[in-house]
Amino acid sequence: MGKTITVLSVSYRSGQHLGRLFKNIYDKAKHPDSLQFVVVDNTNGEDRELKNHFLPSFDINFLYNNGKGLQRSVSHANALDIGLENLDTDYTLIIDPDVHIFNKGWDQLCIDSIENEKKAVIGAPYPSWKLGKVHDYPSVVFMFFRTKQIQNSDESFYPFPDLFKQFVNSGLRKLTRLGFFASKSKLDSYKRLRSITKWLEKITGITSPDTGNKIIEFFRKERYIAFNFEAPYSKNLELSGHATKSILAKEFEYYSYNNKPIMTHMYGSGVFHWKTKKGSDIEYWKSLIKKVELKL
Repeated sequence: MGKTITVLSVSYRSGQHLGRLFKNIYDKAKHPDSLQFVVVDNTNGEDRELKNHFLPSFDINFLYNNGKGLQRSVSHANALDIGLENLDTDYTLIIDPDVHIFNKGWDQLCIDSIENEKKAVIGAPYPSWKLGKVHDYPSVVFMFFRTKQIQNSDESFYPFPDLFKQFVNSGLRKLTRLGFFASKSKLDSYKRLRSITKWLEKITGITSPDTGNKIIEFFRKERYIAFNFEAPYSKNLELSGHATKSILAKEFEYYSYNNKPIMTHMYGSGVFHWKTKKGSDIEYWKSLIKKVELKL
């Protein structure tokens, strides 16, 4: 079978994550032989151990970007721009290294979801508790699209608007997040607080744009149909009797699609609003993944 999907990811000393992820993606694909992988090394080759983390049988193309000294999202965006320029498959999956896929046949699911639409994208938006971010289109945590459509757009993955807008956004973010009050844990616990911050978000708009912002603006302008994974609150899952999924959603990020588990994103954040007690504990994350997998 010819290669039809490129899996594109950026590494900044993320070899262990990517080695695990690529095996996971390959094992869960309906047509694993149709996959090829592209890794953009944001250390510009300084990570000498990177290639040692992958199975030798995988078709991986390594590209290089010097991300030193750049703001994290800008560095990530530059690397994705380089990656996109070098793709030639029908479809592309952009994915973060700290993701695990639950869905068997994820590749066919993504293709089937968008194939009957001229302009469509499928993937994982930012969860609703990440106030000020995009919730109506997939983020680069997991973004699946037709390669040529995005290449031909001539858009960049650059994250930020002009300096004046960034300054305005900084103040609006504080309003939407009620200062330091609207944390992930509090939003999870209090429905009333969710309603208030959601109302504020409608007024203030996207105040915390991130990698892929320009691409998402292109999707919106061109009226792309978005097939979005859902990131439920932990409390909602707990009340529904999904204990392990609830813990995943509480400490990390858990996504479903058509009411079935599709992926989890570790996202060990140091940001006060989103930080959790176990958010940086990779072994704990993997133990929860194992429990979910056993029930699938």
